[in-house]
Amino acid sequence: MFTTSLLHEWLSDPARQAATHERVVAFSNRWIQHPLYTDTERQLAAANGSFEAVLAVAHAFLERDADITALVDDLIAEAAGDPFFSPPFSAPRTDLSTGIVLFESSPLDITLNVINADALAAKKVANRGKGTIGFPGIVTVYRYLKSGNALLSLWEAPEAGSDFSAGTAAGPRMTGRRQMSDGEVWMIDGRRESFIIEHASSDIVQLQAQIKIDSAPLAVEYDVETGALAGATATDEVSSRVQMMVTLLRLMGRDDAVPLIEQFLTNQPFFTRWHLMREFLALNAEAALPHLRRLALEDPHEEVRDAARQTLETFFPDGDRGIA
Repeated sequence: MFTTSLLHEWLSDPARQAATHERVVAFSNRWIQHPLYTDTERQLAAANGSFEAVLAVAHAFLERDADITALVDDLIAEAAGDPFFSPPFSAPRTDLSTGIVLFESSPLDITLNVINADALAAKKVANRGKGTIGFPGIVTVYRYLKSGNALLSLWEAPEAGSDFSAGTAAGPRMTGRRQMSDGEVWMIDGRRESFIIEHASSDIVQLQAQIKIDSAPLAVEYDVETGALAGATATDEVSSRVQMMVTLLRLMGRDDAVPLIEQFLTNQPFFTRWHLMREFLALNAEAALPHLRRLALEDPHEEVRDAARQTLETFFPDGDRGIA
């Protein structure tokens, strides 16, 4: 049993800490040398970015019951032998679920996930049918090791593509319901499809393979009751990093970053272009103004053009805005 005194003893004993670290390293080495891991890496390399090939790799991973069971058994044994053993996996957690990422790469992530039925029921009671539904923008394959007799409501919405507009976004509509069973494998295209777990009689244990190529540029979320857009985020890690980096450069007052921002303004998704423009104006309005005029005239996305025009009218009302 884990106790405060046990933690104190472990923290006071460098040899025990080193032993724990060695167990983690040994487990990690066993895992990355396991055929399940090495086969998957080799197959992904051969897939060469093909969506269909990566999807086939995902299905093959999910069907290797003996290998996955051996991995989990090894993980349990290590944790049982040392309460301070920390699995060398990412461990996503929400208010409903806990998971470990068994495999992580640029085209494919595979997670073992447990959804708590009691937490799900409590959330349903608290929300009383309200809340949001998300379309993550990527294709996901599920294998239900333990379905919990989950009843799902199925939804669809137009893909949030490069022409997505918050003002004209069509809300989701329910297309039916589906009862899940143990062992079932199911694919859902999160660019256009989603689901809500309406009920589960017990905890749900699932393998979840996310295909991260050919994704929609945005993950979107809608209000279930009204269908109104509740929010949107980039699915592309590069876009998110570019936005964060430029915000940091603006906060640091780095005028020398102007050429970099100018370069990014020409080759980023529409939502990133406007984020860059806002930060550019805050950093150096004089250098940014010609680019703002260009966006108002030429940007291919209507919302970016409108936002640029409104910014010119609001903040530069007396100057030559360079637009008709």
